[in-house]
Amino acid sequence: MKRLVLASLLVAFAFVVFAGDLWAHGGQYRGPGGAVPPNQREPSDPTPPPPPPPSGPPTTPPPTTPSAPSPTPTPQPTTPSAPPPTPTTPTEGPTARRTAGSLGYENWVFWYHNNKADIENLKKALYSRVSSENPLFQIGGKNLSNRSDATHDIRAKVESDIIPVLKEIMGAKKMHQDTQSAAYIALSKMAKDPEQIEMIKKGLDHDLKNDLIVQESAAIALGMLRRAHPDHQFDAGELDKVRNFLFGVFEDDKYQARTRGFAALAIGLLGDQPSGSGSYSGMTETTARLFSLLERSYSHPDLPVGVLMAIGLQPPPSITDKQRDILRTCVQKRKLGKQDVQAIVQSYAALTLGRIGNAKDIMVLQRTMTSRRIKDKNVKRSCAIGLGQLGRLVTGDDRIQVANTLYNSLGKIKDPSAENFAVISLGDLIIADVEAGKTDVIGGTKVGDYLLKLAEDGKYIQRPFGALALGLIGRAITEETTIDVYGDFRQKSLEVLRAGLGTKKLDKRGRAAFATSLGIIRDFSSVRDLVKLVADKKEDQELRGYAALSLGLIGQATRDVLIPIREALKERVSEELRQQTATALGLLQDQEAVPLLLKELEKAKSQNVKGQVVLALAKIGDARAVEPMITLLKNEKEQDLTRALACAGLGVIGDLEWLPSLSRISLDINYRASTDLINEVLSLI
Repeated sequence: MKRLVLASLLVAFAFVVFAGDLWAHGGQYRGPGGAVPPNQREPSDPTPPPPPPPSGPPTTPPPTTPSAPSPTPTPQPTTPSAPPPTPTTPTEGPTARRTAGSLGYENWVFWYHNNKADIENLKKALYSRVSSENPLFQIGGKNLSNRSDATHDIRAKVESDIIPVLKEIMGAKKMHQDTQSAAYIALSKMAKDPEQIEMIKKGLDHDLKNDLIVQESAAIALGMLRRAHPDHQFDAGELDKVRNFLFGVFEDDKYQARTRGFAALAIGLLGDQPSGSGSYSGMTETTARLFSLLERSYSHPDLPVGVLMAIGLQPPPSITDKQRDILRTCVQKRKLGKQDVQAIVQSYAALTLGRIGNAKDIMVLQRTMTSRRIKDKNVKRSCAIGLGQLGRLVTGDDRIQVANTLYNSLGKIKDPSAENFAVISLGDLIIADVEAGKTDVIGGTKVGDYLLKLAEDGKYIQRPFGALALGLIGRAITEETTIDVYGDFRQKSLEVLRAGLGTKKLDKRGRAAFATSLGIIRDFSSVRDLVKLVADKKEDQELRGYAALSLGLIGQATRDVLIPIREALKERVSEELRQQTATALGLLQDQEAVPLLLKELEKAKSQNVKGQVVLALAKIGDARAVEPMITLLKNEKEQDLTRALACAGLGVIGDLEWLPSLSRISLDINYRASTDLINEVLSLI
């Protein structure tokens, strides 16, 4: 019990200090700056503990027994002194009254921060240029052969500097658990040697009695050995050994439930990697083993949730229709085999079915989402997300059916989050058509007109989601489209988004969604307006931050764009502003940003500023940041949270993947369906 209290207070302290960044396993809370106030929480959401006064570095809590689950607190309220709510029932309560500046989980920023990896694609922007006579840096081009020297500099420093210090941290006898656990995750991102795999496995050695946080990090780190590029992939036989090891961890009840859940997620992350002789034939065996685990009885929801998430990350061809029937029964009847399960498990079954289902499952998810008999909102939310994912797998009339199902259900769901997820799913369906060169959805349904109208003049809480959907669709269409209906839709989308940026009918956070969407669609005509927002110190800091991010996504790295972003980065009025401007400069490949941040890191006195600068350097990703981060990491006089963050930052810089491996979990996840396991994995970078 003492361990649980101290761990909760540690995380609460970190959140207050960093105002939006929750350090756990050396990671960073993915959510936006600010938090959900007490009156915005649902009774089913975990109750955060009251934060203690910041009084020096945290101490390492004493160990606990493996059977005691360690709950992960959710982000703290913006007003630290506000008392937490008293849960009334385990189900959802009535919608709370909105207050000025409050941030509810239905807000667009939560969706964006869980799905931004593919949108921003920061590594690709950092290490690639497009050969063109146009002097402007064009983000997202197809010619990746001409990589900058920064790539080679970092790869050299990974071997000579980063990996040795990570090994040192992992082997240290006296080291704070957050710093040590961050080293396991960081090493997994750049590991290329089977010997390094064995080092990570030792984090789960019973005899070493490693801290719980270290065990969890070692488990998920093994899944992050996944490599998208064949040249970076481990031998298929080595990966099979890792899978078997992870199955052993999951099946060993000596481990705490969340550690076992992390092991299941790691199996999922490895899902699309070669197996056996180097082919993907072994995936059917892995999938079958995962389904066999669903037949067991579990006392903690993290365990079946972890298995379901792992199944959803397996290649759809490895799933049999008989196995899908197991998921269908869970979604419709809340049963796994002969066992009744909690609604939270049912919601993840719906999410999984959307990821690996077929046309037969359209009706299953539709009926569940609109059923009056099913009261749990998270089940409906997962169905809304699942239908969007399923719609990408099916084609033609089946995709049209999904689109009409979602469109016709919008007035029946009666839950803002489910409606918002459905809006994004509608966008996904059009994007799938665009990628296939089809116009079935936009030509055969009312979805396109609905999204335009929603973003222009929809419900207050839904307009930003409509804007994001338009931005994502417009990005997929591109300016070069030769299909008239798509060219017209993109132009109409631009007009709506530009108007939304300056509208007085939305608050600043709502306008920030339109700013972000203009960046996603890459609207060069909006550059001047976005620059004005960034440069205006009297303007809302969050809006300025997202305007800067938008400029980074657009990719026009001219002096009149870079200077105001650099100046905004120097301000210390807002962590959100600093983080978004740093990301923008990384996207714009601004070489002058690194010396600026290194100078600030040298001058920084407070924990808050050091944390901001380290994270900014990690986002920009430059070999010049490696040595200062290592110095910070090895400095025993620094607070443990700063050292942990420096360690995580090294992992971000040295990551072999273009997209962070964990984005495969966070992408299109129902983050409203809260469990210890999901809360924790979404906090990692």
